[in-house]
Amino acid sequence: MNSIVSEKRFISERLGLPYESLSQSYLRSATTLTNQSQVDFILQANKKTGGVDEKLLQLNDEFVVTHFAVYLSLADGAGDENAAKAEHYTYVPLTPTTRFTGNSANAVALYNSDLSWTIDRTEFVPQFPMRAFFRVPDVQESYAPATATNVVSGYSNGLYGFYPSEPTKIDGRQTIDLSVNIGSTVDFTPVAGQTLKAVFEARGYLITNANS
Repeated sequence: MNSIVSEKRFISERLGLPYESLSQSYLRSATTLTNQSQVDFILQANKKTGGVDEKLLQLNDEFVVTHFAVYLSLADGAGDENAAKAEHYTYVPLTPTTRFTGNSANAVALYNSDLSWTIDRTEFVPQFPMRAFFRVPDVQESYAPATATNVVSGYSNGLYGFYPSEPTKIDGRQTIDLSVNIGSTVDFTPVAGQTLKAVFEARGYLITNANS
């Protein structure tokens, strides 16, 4: 049996949701990194105006989380156009040819911290190690803009960097607190002209107009 069919059947039976209402989808929230000890993510569209690099949960929708990840986004500039072209990283490359220079190299601190996730004041994830999302590709990016021979990082599958979750339903009306807790103030501010973000992404199943 197709693995997606099996997963949808399990979720339908476990959470009491109509099988035909479950559509494969994702949520994504991005937060610009500056000088901070905590990184907050907002998942709901009624609490944030999302950018082009985000997909937020609408007020009347529900979403079942099956996998989640936190990774880094580095763009050459600000605004939606540059966010759409940003490179995504599951590690912090620290070689002389990388774009992670200056304080942006401090982004490695995220992977030494933990993630907490509270849904309607109930701790869904009290302290989850960010190290679970850390992945260094077998082939790593070589950034050398003055030459014609760049190497692109190699990611082996579509769930690279994601961690599985017990199927968990959230909706656009709940109180959802989602944060990376660093434990100490760290300056992540990149060099002038760059924008560095932490990105939370959840994979799973969307149910539209569930609360209408």
